[in-house]
Amino acid sequence: MKTTKNCKHCYQLFEARRSNHLYCTTSCKTKASYKRNGYQYVSGHYKKAGDKSKVNGLNIANQIEGQIVKSEKKQKESSLNIKDIKNSAAGTLIADASIYSLKKVFAPNTLPATKGDIESLKKEILSLKTLLTMKK
Repeated sequence: MKTTKNCKHCYQLFEARRSNHLYCTTSCKTKASYKRNGYQYVSGHYKKAGDKSKVNGLNIANQIEGQIVKSEKKQKESSLNIKDIKNSAAGTLIADASIYSLKKVFAPNTLPATKGDIESLKKEILSLKTLLTMKK
């Protein structure tokens, strides 16, 4: 038999499927448990409020050690390695050279003009000018 009750956490009305249901959802049940047991919401998760103040100091030492390990890991990730830079430059050079050689073989007209191409065009233009002046 379904009965209407107030949720003990959010105080909204809900239909209890059983007589011993106290919360409208499992989320409310979990949040009420956290509240009863002294948990606090800290950046994406719940944490026991008394964790920082342990008398033996082991928890504080563990936290400091964890922060040191995290900072060392970040430093390793962010530092530039000369070997990696050399490998990257060599890879880029090889890729560019292979693209250029393939274009030169299969599609030479798509390559940009070189200094030699411009010089040969100048020579052809001069030869055409001389031919035109001779005909006059």
